[in-house]
Amino acid sequence: MSTLMEIESAVTALPTSEQQMLLKWLQSVVGSSVVKQPTTAARRDAWLRSMEQRRLRGTAGTAGSQSGK
Repeated sequence: MSTLMEIESAVTALPTSEQQMLLKWLQSVVGSSVVKQPTTAARRDAWLRSMEQRRLRGTAGTAGSQSGK
């Protein structure tokens, strides 16, 4: 499977129990590396500043960006 679309299609075709198993596995692999959104305004502002700093350093990435162009 080379594209996200193919993966999504394959996951959708799985029985619910297998989708849940896949989700648990993905959560264990990804773990705490997923950036969670803050719950308060102050945390949100700090989170936004952090994301802006990462973006400026080039570590946050952007949707659809391509390196080397």
